[in-house]
Amino acid sequence: MTEQNVIVERVGNRFDIVLNRPDRKNSITQQLAVELRDAFLNVPSDVGCILLSGSGGAFCSGIDLKVAGADLKNEPLTAWVEVHAAMYKCRVPVVVSLERYAINAGAALALAANIVIAGESSFLQVGEIAMGVPAPMCQAWLHLKHSQAVADRVVLVGDRIAGADMVALGLVSEVVADGEVLNRSRVVADHIASHPQRGRDGIGRTWDSLRGRIDNPDEWFANLIKR
Repeated sequence: MTEQNVIVERVGNRFDIVLNRPDRKNSITQQLAVELRDAFLNVPSDVGCILLSGSGGAFCSGIDLKVAGADLKNEPLTAWVEVHAAMYKCRVPVVVSLERYAINAGAALALAANIVIAGESSFLQVGEIAMGVPAPMCQAWLHLKHSQAVADRVVLVGDRIAGADMVALGLVSEVVADGEVLNRSRVVADHIASHPQRGRDGIGRTWDSLRGRIDNPDEWFANLIKR
């Protein structure tokens, strides 16, 4: 039986989604992307919060270039854009447990979250600029959630952003001791999940009125890759 690349489990009113390639630092392959997309598309509508984490004490090191190839031609990641469209369409709040690192494509997953809990030595890095390529999914979420100044700082400098600097830029919500990241993330996710669903739904509708919604997320995210 093939091992799951993504593990899902309902824990009370919380829905856990775990990236499960610890031997490859939870790096992203086409199969992991397919499973992650399906996980977000099939989140039960009555859960109060999603907790997204990585197995083995780390979050995500980005795309697995050993599998995909440096130019992504060995294994094209056609489902990667679909992951982000699915996350956008999912109306359940997402908490990310950022243990150790969220690099490039892994950073995009953290940037997509509503709440991010990071460790003291954890870092987020959008380093595609050093590779001579754009960072479309990271740029998408930075555009949707952050100011232009913060977005430019993250993608143009391309360095590791750690600890208090992540908080100062608004990239993470709080920093805790390295060994407490997952436990604290569970506490926060459970607290969000404990609120009445009508409150979450009402807040979502109000945000929609204030921020607007993308009419066709599948097309919107896909078009960023084509540029």
